[in-house]
Amino acid sequence: MMMRRLAVALAMVVASVAAVGAQASRAESVGAQALRDNDPDRAAAIFAEGLRQYPSNPNLHFGAGVAAHLRGRDDQARLSLQKALELEPEFLGAAVLYGELVYQNGDVDLAIQTYERALAYAPMNQTLASRLAVWRAEASKERRLDGRFSIAFDGPAEARLAALATRTLQSSYWRLGKSLGAYPSDSISVVFYTREAFHAATGAPEWAGGAFDTRIRMPVRGALDAQEEFDRILTHELAHAMIAGLAPRGIPAWLHEGLATYLEPGDVRAAIGRLRGAQPVALADLKDGFGDLSGQQALVAYDESLVVASVVAERLGPNLSLLLESLGRGQDMVSALAQFGVSIDDLERAMISRFRASR
Repeated sequence: MMMRRLAVALAMVVASVAAVGAQASRAESVGAQALRDNDPDRAAAIFAEGLRQYPSNPNLHFGAGVAAHLRGRDDQARLSLQKALELEPEFLGAAVLYGELVYQNGDVDLAIQTYERALAYAPMNQTLASRLAVWRAEASKERRLDGRFSIAFDGPAEARLAALATRTLQSSYWRLGKSLGAYPSDSISVVFYTREAFHAATGAPEWAGGAFDTRIRMPVRGALDAQEEFDRILTHELAHAMIAGLAPRGIPAWLHEGLATYLEPGDVRAAIGRLRGAQPVALADLKDGFGDLSGQQALVAYDESLVVASVVAERLGPNLSLLLESLGRGQDMVSALAQFGVSIDDLERAMISRFRASR
């Protein structure tokens, strides 16, 4: 399951920019409005122009950092947010986003330091305190390193599971890469949790068996007694990680989840059979994730996504990775498919044919 942990932090941040924008500076207020209008390109230009006039304004550096993140330029975002914090150490919004971004970039220690400093200025902020507790717990875990994979775990029992998981990851990586038509080279981190700690770390719904944000996160209670199911979920999350390696953003959740299930590999024919008696969920409602769905809705959503993704994957063949990269660069689905001679109507006809063939 794909998680969007930054969404909560970003909501706080955009609200902070809006509050800043209500003050005197025109660049701050107009840039904040561009962010509220979901136009980060325009916001970035406004904040950049403001900084040419007022290079020591922390609010403008903050706005520039938010805009850079929304444009997929996190290296630039971290630099802008770091500058905002240098100019104004008590800047809570900048600390929230900077901490999340450095954490996603793999620097857990710096993320912890950032939130510790922020809590010194806002000691009653429970959101910061809860997130800090999760990061400290993760930093205290033991680690197994094997090639491109790093697994964080607690205790001897989890160490044994980490060894088994490494073998699954290594073999699945090559199989998934062949299906995707690409082998992303980024290192991949896996974190093991108790069930309770998993939900505290991810905020995932009760039905979730695993999660991926920038790390694969797995609850492991009972996993040694259900190795096949654990391997299936681990492979699903690895597929998310490899898709994200090709396109860190821009992939609708239904395609992310559908491809991850298809690559497990999921049983498309069984999914079609289950969908015959189900209440469908519109794909447009699944663009941003499945986390708000009930358990039954999630089952339908995964089946729908699997069937649609199977059609996409089989129609695109070796061009699947190129489609993902195009979406990651900001192309919409219609134009991204069109460059491979495929239309939405083609996909719909293929789906109808697939349903008929399953009868």
